[in-house]
Amino acid sequence: MHPPAPRRPAQAVLGRAGRLRWQLLGLVLALQLPALLLFGTAAWLAWDREQVEMSRRLMARTVALSHRVNAHVISVQSVLRRLAQLLPPEGEDLRDFHRAATALTRDLDIDAIVLVRANGQALVSTWSRAGAEPARNVPPAFTEAARTGRDGVVDVSSWSGRDRPVVGIGVPVTRPSGETLALQAVLDPARLMPLLQMPLLPAGWQSAIVDSGGRYVATTPAGPGLAGGRIGLPLQERLAQQGFGDFQSHQAGEVPIAGAYWTSPVTRWTAVVSVPQTVFNAPARDILWRLGASMALVIGAGLAGALWMRQRLTTEVDRLHAAILAADEGRRRGEERLEGMLESAPIATLLIDGSYRVRSINPAARALFRLAPEQILGRGLESLFTPLSWRDCRQEIAAVLSGSVRGPDGVMAGHCVRLGGDVFPAEFSVAAIPQADGERLLAVTVRDVTEREEIHRSLLAANREVQAVGQRFERMLLREMDVRQAQIGRELHDAVGSAVAGVSLLLEAAAARRGDPALVGALLDKSSEQVRLVAERLRQLSRGIMPAGSEAGALREALEQYLLDAAALMGIECTMRARGDFSDIGAENAGHVYRIVQEALTNAVRHGQASRVSVHLARAGARCSLSVRDDGKGCDLSLLHPSHPGMGLKSMQARARALQGQLALRNRGSGGCEVVLRWSEPVDGP
Repeated sequence: MHPPAPRRPAQAVLGRAGRLRWQLLGLVLALQLPALLLFGTAAWLAWDREQVEMSRRLMARTVALSHRVNAHVISVQSVLRRLAQLLPPEGEDLRDFHRAATALTRDLDIDAIVLVRANGQALVSTWSRAGAEPARNVPPAFTEAARTGRDGVVDVSSWSGRDRPVVGIGVPVTRPSGETLALQAVLDPARLMPLLQMPLLPAGWQSAIVDSGGRYVATTPAGPGLAGGRIGLPLQERLAQQGFGDFQSHQAGEVPIAGAYWTSPVTRWTAVVSVPQTVFNAPARDILWRLGASMALVIGAGLAGALWMRQRLTTEVDRLHAAILAADEGRRRGEERLEGMLESAPIATLLIDGSYRVRSINPAARALFRLAPEQILGRGLESLFTPLSWRDCRQEIAAVLSGSVRGPDGVMAGHCVRLGGDVFPAEFSVAAIPQADGERLLAVTVRDVTEREEIHRSLLAANREVQAVGQRFERMLLREMDVRQAQIGRELHDAVGSAVAGVSLLLEAAAARRGDPALVGALLDKSSEQVRLVAERLRQLSRGIMPAGSEAGALREALEQYLLDAAALMGIECTMRARGDFSDIGAENAGHVYRIVQEALTNAVRHGQASRVSVHLARAGARCSLSVRDDGKGCDLSLLHPSHPGMGLKSMQARARALQGQLALRNRGSGGCEVVLRWSEPVDGP
């Protein structure tokens, strides 16, 4: 037996107790750490709250700026649409349209209005006088509305002959011929400056409009860049990630700033509002100063009780000294007892730690797995189980660690592997072993159940053989009963011959007295009555003993005749429905079905007091079914129990087994009882 690895002796802990007393003052002072942590947490929360509030204010003004730009663009586009309605048909003079456009440039405070084709040809330009041919070198960006047929804005672009960049606001115009033109309002970005002068913008705050290409369209006078200039790298990276958010910029040589941005889905232009980092952090710094003053008071009060706490902690360390000595002694004795128990245990037992490594193995386990200690100690337990059983074992270990038990009494069935790969059936269980030092050890016990499995398989085989013999015996018994009944039927039929002979004598007497008509008539009537009674009795006896004939195919006709006879004799209503072909049902199987119907009908009248019985016979391929329903008072389902002494239901069940079928007895929801039989008949080949 190899015990677990030795733990640190308690004396090492006790030796440090003396030195710990001199460190108690520092420990007491360290008790101020919760206050410091509280201060740090409060400071961080306050800083974060103020930062979030400043970010919210920045974002609110950024969104407001974006809405102002959108509203201005939509307003200009609306005016351009009204102007487009004045466009004359193709081929007519455009001077009136030119004059109307020129007037609008003054009303809209824009630089020019141009009407261009998709190929860049300018048809009207208010930079040219009316009637003069406009310049043809229109930048491609101003033809986008003609090519796409959608409203839009034009990013910062250079216009040949203009010393300043321009932007555009355009709408598409479709002529009757189907040609789409672009009607663009061209303006200097400086004309958008009034949009940036937002009301109540705090001092030091800056705002700007950035186009979809990352260039400044317009900025406040103290803004971050000039029109047409590129935005900074931090803002470029943020814009590439998402259309709105906040950013911080700490580029060398520039004042650190914090800001928010919002990209409009209408124009694809981005509104930017920013402040210097010092302004952004100012509210948070004020909160930190107030918290710091409060924290100084708390720390001073804490230091006042430090010496008192030192004395109390010294006393507690002395008590801990004694507790450690007692715990170490108890742990040592427990390990000795555990080692002795495992060594003498007759069941294979392995101790494992939380990582499934084997820490100890007893002699029974070494013999079971044919392992030497050095072959398994320190290695994983997985090699001793098949993959599926190892999965179950891991789940069982997890269940034990969580305090629950899987399987009956915590025992799991699986397969283990001996040295050399020999797999054998086994039962295993897992139990936790408490340790004084908190280490988690588990005991895994394994039992070889090969012999028990073999006995179980032998018992199952014997049981199957007994069932097969019983079924063969039942079939032979039923067959012999049917043969005997047929013989009795024939004997009864022959016994009635004497009655028939008497009838013959009466007829001969009548023939001898032909001269006496009255006597002849009486003799004939008596003979007729005797013949009828004998024939009726003979038919009833023969039908009850030989129910379905001695040849295949007589089942359906025999059942129909039986129901007619039962209706007359018992005074009940009997009906029958049949679906399918039953002409190939053998005499033996037909006899079983006939007897089941006979017993079910007798029970319905005798026990259920039924007045109406219906029989339904159906067949689909090899599957056959029989249903006998009545309107009686129902049936006692306890009759199904094997201990019930009645023979009628046992006979029906035995005949169902002889058919290799299934018999069911149930109460109907509408009243009465139903007997259902299902069996299979081989289908003759073509």
